Amino acid sequence: MDDEVGLIMANLGMANGAVFQLVPQRFAKDIGIMTGLVGCADGLGGTALIKTLGWSKGAFDGYAVGFLIFAGVVVIALIGLSMVKTRWRTTWGAQAGGMI
Repeated sequence: MDDEVGLIMANLGMANGAVFQLVPQRFAKDIGIMTGLVGCADGLGGTALIKTLGWSKGAFDGYAVGFLIFAGVVVIALIGLSMVKTRWRTTWGAQAGGMI
């Protein structure tokens, strides 16, 4: 079980790095504001992850329920991204001044 947790945490870290790499490309003019918002969401998400996994371990003697809750959050995020991806793809190059 510890190997799976380590793998999941490594994936979360890579996703965090990807977000901070893409934010300046998408929001070049508002980079300060967006970096602050992403940092705030990252801090809240990190705290929520720790609390949820702790609650799951205490209530169910395992982390599965906590990871399922976060899997649901990921599905909701993917649905939200799929709703805006076409608009973002058509306006991204124009805002960045080049091809991305």
